[in-house]
Amino acid sequence: MRRKLLLVPAVGLLVIGSIFATQPVASADTPPVYEPTVESLNSHPVPQWFNDDKFGIFIHWGAYSVPAWGPRGSYAEWYGNYMNAGGSATNAHHKATYGQDFNYDAFLQQWKAEKFDPADWVKLFKDAGAKYFVLTSKHHEGMALWDSKSSGRDSVDLGPGRDLAKELFDAARKDEAKLKAGFYYSLYEWYNPAYTGRPATNPYTGAEIPYTGAPGGGDYVKDYMLPQMRELIDGYDPDIIWCDGQWEKPASYWNTAGVIADYYNKALNSGKEVAVANRCKIQSGNLDSPELDFQTPEYTVKPDIDPVKWESSRGIAHSYGYNQNEPEEDHLTSDQLVDSLVDIVSKNGNLLLDIGPKADGTIPEIQRQRLLDIGAWLKANGEAIYGTTYWNRAEEKGGPDDVRYTAKDATLYATALKWPGEQLTLGADLPVDHSTRITMLGSGARLSWSRDEQGRVVVNTPQEAGKHAYVFKIETPGVRSLLRTSSSLAKEIAPGRTISGELTVTNPGKRHTPATKLSLTVPQGWTATLGAPRVRPLGPGESVKVPISVSAPEGVAPAPYTLGLYQRTGRMGTTTALPLTVNRPNLSLGKPATQKSTGYDAPASRAVDGNTGGDWSAGSTTHTAEPEKQAWWQVDLGASARLDSVDVWNRLDCCADRLKDFWVMASDQPFTTDDLDQARTAPGVTAVHVGEQAGSPSKVKLPEGTRGRYVRIQLASPSNPLSLAEVQVRG
Repeated sequence: MRRKLLLVPAVGLLVIGSIFATQPVASADTPPVYEPTVESLNSHPVPQWFNDDKFGIFIHWGAYSVPAWGPRGSYAEWYGNYMNAGGSATNAHHKATYGQDFNYDAFLQQWKAEKFDPADWVKLFKDAGAKYFVLTSKHHEGMALWDSKSSGRDSVDLGPGRDLAKELFDAARKDEAKLKAGFYYSLYEWYNPAYTGRPATNPYTGAEIPYTGAPGGGDYVKDYMLPQMRELIDGYDPDIIWCDGQWEKPASYWNTAGVIADYYNKALNSGKEVAVANRCKIQSGNLDSPELDFQTPEYTVKPDIDPVKWESSRGIAHSYGYNQNEPEEDHLTSDQLVDSLVDIVSKNGNLLLDIGPKADGTIPEIQRQRLLDIGAWLKANGEAIYGTTYWNRAEEKGGPDDVRYTAKDATLYATALKWPGEQLTLGADLPVDHSTRITMLGSGARLSWSRDEQGRVVVNTPQEAGKHAYVFKIETPGVRSLLRTSSSLAKEIAPGRTISGELTVTNPGKRHTPATKLSLTVPQGWTATLGAPRVRPLGPGESVKVPISVSAPEGVAPAPYTLGLYQRTGRMGTTTALPLTVNRPNLSLGKPATQKSTGYDAPASRAVDGNTGGDWSAGSTTHTAEPEKQAWWQVDLGASARLDSVDVWNRLDCCADRLKDFWVMASDQPFTTDDLDQARTAPGVTAVHVGEQAGSPSKVKLPEGTRGRYVRIQLASPSNPLSLAEVQVRG
């Protein structure tokens, strides 16, 4: 969520507007509030309901649900693309099952949806504890699930003969649960001639084939894609727009900014809060922060709290669309799914869990049962999920119990992912005093607790009740709200250096809090200063930023260290740990980077921007063209320096196996050749080979005495693309 900052000179603090502030009111007599510009659209607030609801259902359903097949670990909804890839398992499966003259578009007519019962779907989503759903209105195959006026390639003119989107939206809005309803929409289509510039062909014979139902010719974006997006917005009034396929072209090609601005303004006029995923691309290149309302990592979870709202999507097994080739053991268990939901929510995320209905409209029993199990858990423990916010930290690292934290006003929830046994051990920084009451949801009895010799809170547990995860509720009489603190200080400091940043103190609750006193403790020989020793009372959702600086002494040993931030708000005093690692400086941060080529609008600079997240959709990964011969990436440090190591971060969302069998090279002279053997054997080049797959990170130690201005990473494979999340050169 992005807010303007107001300076308050009297106390040297920056004050951030309330997170509970409503959007400005628009009317027909006033100019549009949102303009089709990056700055204007990125100022749109995350809807409060999206922050509160936490759990939604993704639905992938289309003509691909007819063959419903993919190799284990693949996406069955990509059947149409994979069958066109010669030599692929899907290409061979299709030929053996249907014959080489059976074109993909024949599935469009075979898809009947004859058992589709939208009221049953809505009831299942409600029983699962979901608060919203996102229906795939059109996947990359181009088959629309609504009555499109821009194309006849839709579920009314072909196959089912029904407006499937309208039926599901109507059922959701008639139901008393009033689930929020959203659309996934693929910006691109694999084989639409208006997009590709060439006719569709049979992958086995090469013969031209019709692209069934779609209009011929015209401008793909202006005459087809954007009108379809407006049809969905104007005809169905969705609460969420969730795009995909944006990686294929730059934002200037998709030109979605005008549609999104109109969507935001239309919602304001109707008094409605809406959300748009960052895949509805309005900005190209490396982003300083994710665009639009929320980030969309896929089959991956943030390693820690991200204050910018995010939503992780995944299937219950691996495929989004129904894959009859996935056995039961490929599906996550109910316990794993509950644990994932708890973990994601503790880090400021939502879980968008996918189901893949069969072609007839029935939901596979294993998917149905998993949803019902999640719903049963949420019925007993949902107060630790719905309407909560993240706390100072997401989890209990290094302790005996696997715990995740959430907060709601003055209540802290500690959720143990496994039954802890007779005692639950929590951190020393918990906001507790002698009057604190701790209970377990589902038990109700007050539990005794004490502090151990390390100051940690140790809770005596009751008899085990429930399953999957266990929520312990922590309340202290007289405490109005739990303040949340975070620091923008760098995670690392070099010996003899000073780093500066800001400490943010936030009241995430709905009640005012009294003034807060602040102080810092640091290791012996260190110095630290706070811009103000006191934070004034905070209103609901209000934050202040306090300048902070830290200096490490010369000669301090490289190692992890901890600063202690003490805060007293009213009667409650707590100490929060601020970890800081002493390390040699990262010489590559923000320095000019280049690569052999650029694929999917993912430039080389992403690998030196400090973002080690490894998630493609959050703009943290660079990529060369695909395929690419002799793929390399390199950085110019600006001057020759003594180099100790190169830390390489791999992608986390997919494709991690590509970054293996590579060379790390350093030289005082520029690399002038694409040829790996010539580059690594050139005079003055230090080269280190890494055979295994890179991690997050892989620390590549350079030989003693290595110097260099230029550092290159190059794949040994002759024809693979190169993906990098981050490269840090230490020296």
